[in-house]
Amino acid sequence: MDKDHIRQIGFDQMKDNKDVDYMDDGVAFHTDIRELPIENGSMQVNMFTVVACICGKLQVELNTLAYTIQPNEILVCLPNSVIDNCMLSPDFDGVVLCLSQRGILEQISENEIWDKAFHFTENPIVRVSEDSLHMFELYGSMLMRKVKMDRSPFYREIIVSIVKAALYELLANVENKSASYGRGLIKQREVLFKNFIDLLSMTRIKPRNVSWYAEQLCITPKYLSTVSKQVSGKTAFDWINEYILVDIRFWLKNTNKSIKEIADLLEFPNISFFGKYCRTHFGVSPTEYRKRLRDVPEEKEIQSK
Repeated sequence: MDKDHIRQIGFDQMKDNKDVDYMDDGVAFHTDIRELPIENGSMQVNMFTVVACICGKLQVELNTLAYTIQPNEILVCLPNSVIDNCMLSPDFDGVVLCLSQRGILEQISENEIWDKAFHFTENPIVRVSEDSLHMFELYGSMLMRKVKMDRSPFYREIIVSIVKAALYELLANVENKSASYGRGLIKQREVLFKNFIDLLSMTRIKPRNVSWYAEQLCITPKYLSTVSKQVSGKTAFDWINEYILVDIRFWLKNTNKSIKEIADLLEFPNISFFGKYCRTHFGVSPTEYRKRLRDVPEEKEIQSK
């Protein structure tokens, strides 16, 4: 693979994989993760992906942070996540569920998804109870039996209903991090903040000033910062830096570009400014940080729920 490019994996690419057990334009389901193209280099997964571990172990780097998924744990990858160095133990057994944007909104109401989005951003691994894991196994068995049957009236509706039940089982295991969201209709400020995060995710070269994002969203920088703080507890500037740091980690670790090339690519004014930015956030120079990333993947403490 070209070290300076990253593979894009979305529903268009999944359609070409004949090993997927079931797929339509919103939902993909598979019981053998080994047959999916995930173990060869870095890739950006442009869909909502859930991997439930039944036995064995899965090691993966998600947005340059290393995680280990074991039985009774579920890995949740939000759209546009970067996956690298995926390794499965010989006895690994699990289920993979992928949802397109349409599939997400078809399965669960937007406010319920958004209610949990911050949890998955900070804690992509969800630890579930034995009873819930058993339920996931049952849902998986039901899906497998159904997809092997001849298509009949309401075939897709039945599959969608099983998937929806499995997703609600997952959400039931996730603690609501902010009681202020409530269970009612999603509020205007949360819609605005969602649009801000979507814009950050989709912008390849991310400007480092709040005003650019505010202009795209047709609001003032002050209002964007206020809304971001109210909804997430972080300022808009904090979120911009967080996403830029993910990009920097990716380019340092996964490509052979020089420090100057990366600084130019990410539109820093000069290599000196880029070096100062890295030292401020990583504590070391970009060269030293690249060495650390390549020697040992950066680990993040997992707060399982």
